[in-house]
Order: sequence, then structure tokens, then C-alpha cells
Amino acid sequence: MAYEDDIIVKNPFDFVLTSVVRNDTQHRVALTPDQQTVWMDFVRFDTVYRKYYDEFVILLETGMRVSEFCGLTLNDLDFEKRRICVDHQLLRDRDGTYHVEKTKTESGCRFIPMTDRVVKSLEVLLARRQAQKNNWIIDGYSNFLLLDKNSRPKVALHVEHEMQWALKKYNRLHPDEPLPHITPHIMRHTFCTNMANAGMDIKSLQYLMGHSDAGVTMNVYSHATYEHAAGAMRRLKIGESHSQDELERSIV
Repeated sequence: MAYEDDIIVKNPFDFVLTSVVRNDTQHRVALTPDQQTVWMDFVRFDTVYRKYYDEFVILLETGMRVSEFCGLTLNDLDFEKRRICVDHQLLRDRDGTYHVEKTKTESGCRFIPMTDRVVKSLEVLLARRQAQKNNWIIDGYSNFLLLDKNSRPKVALHVEHEMQWALKKYNRLHPDEPLPHITPHIMRHTFCTNMANAGMDIKSLQYLMGHSDAGVTMNVYSHATYEHAAGAMRRLKIGESHSQDELERSIV
């Protein structure tokens, strides 16, 4: 109003926000099936980083948030029912203090099925942690699955660095075919996209991801592949033809 009434000669807010505030957000893109194969095969057979392979398998095939993964204890693993209980996350402050919090939302409390590969990778991690020196107790939780070389519970930063270092080595060895930015959240996003492309219904996927809003889950469907879309159309056409055949038979 002051600008329109000539009280001021220039509107101080007449500018585009991005012209003064740099947009440094990264567009999250799921790994393609080929990229997943290349990445996981590299980690699996690399002499340095293969020790992290099973952690990456679990992240890729469960879609857990990395802090939820780090918070897993032995009590959260039910091999008889082949499922993982996710109801808390492990965090570490800048001063090194550990603490456990409930999942990001109430919807975050969930059970995640174990695939065969997840079962195998969990067994490897369990065997590897047998030599632990101390049993850390944090806010009443103990027997954490992931431990560092000092038998301390791993946190998100550990896993992020593992991926960062492995990716840096891969791209150095393959400069002509580098892999894109890969983080634990990219792995989670890739899991969600894989399930969407496999035809999982939105409510089941929302449950597995621990999203409180289905709209967050729906955004993943923007990464559905052409093959997935074409397959869905073929299934619809098959359903239509079956319905028409049944209708004609009922008339006869």
C-alpha cells in the first residue's frame, strides 16, 4: 500500500527469492535397476568396502531410515516371523552424546518383512558383532546390531561416510560411467520406487515407509518407469477383455 500511495519509491520486496537465496537442495532420484546392480556388485567384491555390503543390502531391501537402522537391537529382530520391529531411532549429538528417540512419526512404528537376502545379511552382521567388548545401554536400549570398530553403536554419520567413501572409489575407477550421488536416503527412496514399480498398493507402501501422509509416498510414483506403466496398462486391458468375455458368456 505504501508503494502504491507513493510513500516509498521502490518496493523493497520486489525481487525473486532465488536471486538472493541460493537453492542448494538436491533433487532425490532413485537408482535405476542397472545402477543398483553395478553399485551393489562393486561394494560386494571390493576388498576394502565389502565389509559394508550387508548393511547396504538391508537398507536397500527394507527402506528404513538410517537412524532407525542404527537403532536396531537384537530384540527387534524376529527371525521366526521373519520381520523387523521399527519403533525407535538412535541419534548422536555434536558433543558425542547418544540418545534414543521414538520414530519420526507415530506411523513410523511398524514391522518390516525380511527378504531372504535381508535374513542372510542380518546373520552376517550378528556373527560379526559376537566379539563386542562392551554392551552399551542408551536410554534403556542395549544390544545394538551395528557396532563400530570400538564396539560403540554406529550412527547415521558412520553409514553416510561408508557410502561416500565407496562411491568416491567407484567413480575414481570408472570415470567414464560414474554413479550418481548415493546416500542412505537415496537407498530408502530407491526401495520405495522399487516397491511402487513392482505394483505394491499405496497404503501398503505408506505403511512400510512409515509415512504419516500418503501424499509423501505418492510423490515416489513420479519415478515409476515406462516398463511399469506399460505393464499396468497391459494388465488393465487384460482385465477388460476378461470382463467382456464373462459378460458375453452370461448373455448366452
